[in-house]
Amino acid sequence: MDTDGNKQITFEEFLSLLKQEKDSLESQMAERFGMKIYKSADGFTQEEIYDYAGAKDCVATLTLTQESAKEYGESLTVTFVYYQKDRIALEKDKTALNDIPNVKAKELLGELDDILHAKLLKDGIPTNEIVEMLVGPPSEENNTYASSLLRKPKVLEIPIESEGNGFDIFFMYGALSHFISDGIGLTPEEHNEYLAYKILLEREKLTEKEKKEIFDENGVIINQEVGYLGLLFKKAVGKLTEKNEVDLKLLTQNRIAVRLELANKELQNMGLSFEKLAKKYPEKAALLFSRILNFREHRYNIVGKHLLYMSFESFLHIYLRHVKELAVDNQFGERSKFQLVEKDLKATMDLVLGALNDEYQAYKDEHPNNRFFRKGTMAYYYNGDYYDIDILPDGQIGSFYKRIDE
Repeated sequence: MDTDGNKQITFEEFLSLLKQEKDSLESQMAERFGMKIYKSADGFTQEEIYDYAGAKDCVATLTLTQESAKEYGESLTVTFVYYQKDRIALEKDKTALNDIPNVKAKELLGELDDILHAKLLKDGIPTNEIVEMLVGPPSEENNTYASSLLRKPKVLEIPIESEGNGFDIFFMYGALSHFISDGIGLTPEEHNEYLAYKILLEREKLTEKEKKEIFDENGVIINQEVGYLGLLFKKAVGKLTEKNEVDLKLLTQNRIAVRLELANKELQNMGLSFEKLAKKYPEKAALLFSRILNFREHRYNIVGKHLLYMSFESFLHIYLRHVKELAVDNQFGERSKFQLVEKDLKATMDLVLGALNDEYQAYKDEHPNNRFFRKGTMAYYYNGDYYDIDILPDGQIGSFYKRIDE
């Protein structure tokens, strides 16, 4: 006791009290923003990392020991990365990976060079060299791996209105021309659009090769898709003649007939037909018919010369087998269905394939005639699900589906 009756404390005890106060203030500040701070001088176990951040795909800012800081810097902002087999093991037993010394992570702020970024993904960082984790709010509860509820893609929807009245042709023709000049491949539908617009806007610049693709020896358009797209433009600007109207109706009927035939073949591969589908599942048949009428090829790369896109055949293969609103009783079963409503699949594919485009372009630079795979242990993880992906040599999607738990 001192003369005032107060107990004296040592300098070490004073520092300890300051640290406690500092930790308390940090925790309070973090909680105000929906975050949590975890500290451990000895590092963390795999169980703790998964429980605190990994299971719900939380963003975590890591403070590292001096040893790891030499390589990665004193702090890293990451999400933790798990193969599907690892998540399966952890969901069964949270201690299943505790004997593994490193945890894989994806650095999010672009502060690492490509070599270190790849090393962190492949080899991970020692769990005992993470001394603090500032963990952000979790993803939505229904977007976790173990949940059977529907996922919701993480997108910001920005409405864009078409100018209409045919004036979009100038923008579209300009964009397609830029793709060509930049060496970016066009989808078959985009190629036909380009030819149709070039006839209307710069006919005198058609090459001999393009002319042979479009016209017969008498100058009559024989490429039905080019003719169809050109007439659609004339319809948009109100310049269809009576003969044009007859031609457009015939070309539209032919186009639908070809698509229905392809759809029927795909259904037959599943033990069905359009007729059987309409009788047994009239609502699914009506939805499928609507999607067939309105389908347009969709590209996933706006950079990189190697085409990456969804063809009509891609659409049939993916949607009929793996989308619940269109899928029927068949050998593919319930487990391979997307945990997505039909309207959200496009946004999810945009995000996944857009994220893979750099990897895809680099691979195709070295192997231009090969297929591109992300399957098995390399299945792509997004928003609570692992996706197996197969891209055919010409760039169209061969398959895209939720990977079944092993």
